[in-house]
Amino acid sequence: MKEIYLLIEHGIDQGEVYVLGWFDDEKRAKEVAEEKEWEAYREALKTGHAWSNHKPLAPDQTEYRRFWIKEVSKFDRVPVPRSSAVH
Repeated sequence: MKEIYLLIEHGIDQGEVYVLGWFDDEKRAKEVAEEKEWEAYREALKTGHAWSNHKPLAPDQTEYRRFWIKEVSKFDRVPVPRSSAVH
């Protein structure tokens, strides 16, 4: 395999991004991301927000994703030439 799939979370405070883990299998990575979307949605329903009277939208009703997958190519170890200079 030449690709790995990073599970990424878009933070809710300042727009930060976190890499939560990686997978060799794209299908499994997408399944876990979807599971995490639903977990976050259920937690949001339990938490009341004084600034909004609207309940959050279910993940199947919006295109926005807090958890998403980024494909990254793996590469083999490349030898690095060593310098004989002393620093």
